[in-house]
Amino acid sequence: MQLPKLTGSVLSGLHCFLIAADQMSFTRAAEVLCLTQSAVSHKIKNLEDSLGVKLFIRQPRKVILTDEGKRLKAVVAQNFGDIAHEIRDLKTLELSGDFNVSAPPTFAQTWLMPRIKSFIDKYPALRFHLRTRNDLIDFQTETFDCAIYFGHGKYAGLHSEKLMDESMLPVCTHEYALRYNLYDRPDNLVMCMLLHDAAPWARAGRNDEWQYWAQRQGITLPEVGCTFDRSDLALQAAERGIGVAMGRMSFIAEQLANERLVIPFDMPVKSPLSYYVVCRQDMKSSPRVKAFQDWLADEIANVE
Repeated sequence: MQLPKLTGSVLSGLHCFLIAADQMSFTRAAEVLCLTQSAVSHKIKNLEDSLGVKLFIRQPRKVILTDEGKRLKAVVAQNFGDIAHEIRDLKTLELSGDFNVSAPPTFAQTWLMPRIKSFIDKYPALRFHLRTRNDLIDFQTETFDCAIYFGHGKYAGLHSEKLMDESMLPVCTHEYALRYNLYDRPDNLVMCMLLHDAAPWARAGRNDEWQYWAQRQGITLPEVGCTFDRSDLALQAAERGIGVAMGRMSFIAEQLANERLVIPFDMPVKSPLSYYVVCRQDMKSSPRVKAFQDWLADEIANVE
């Protein structure tokens, strides 16, 4: 049997032949393939012409495999099975192995870590590796699949997908609010110790977050303050009664629920920045990055 070139029509004919050989009927093969009986007959006739052999003996109400047809069925069945198995393996490999993610420290600790178990359980073949940092990733030299940024969403040469917006407002302990008469008196902030996240986003100044809020509320801020390089440290300082921290709504739900922190005046401001998943352009269709993005989107939807 002389093998033809494996063109698209030959491969299609081999698939059609295998179904017909399994069903031992062109009519039933047509039903399986959602084709007409004449289309199945035509495909097999073209395959026979390409091979130069008869594959079926056609009888009025049935077909019978020739010896050549039996030989070809055995080979095609094995190889199509191997191909299907290989495709399954390739798809599995796409969602296995090391998956490296970078995220801002407070986002990782406060928002991501309480939820990450469900992602790991959903994709057990992925080895999840999280690294935290406030600065941006150099995707050309560092081996990260993707990163979560708190920023403007525009990064040269990179692909970004928006996750969620953020709002912020001052928080402190109930005792601190009473001591400085802060309830519904935002002007009294001028007497307080402000707790700053000195790195709320990449390349930010140490008091940018507070200043952004104050300018939009027309509030004068005091000069006295403490700075930290992580938002969660500023929030912990607030919990210990040191002063007033700028709380992001994504980070303070637990403290508010447990009354470890309070909102002395309900004056939220939408942050100028949002959370994004960022990756190289050639990774935006990566199954593992897509799986992570979809999982994040589901988690955000559940919160909302």
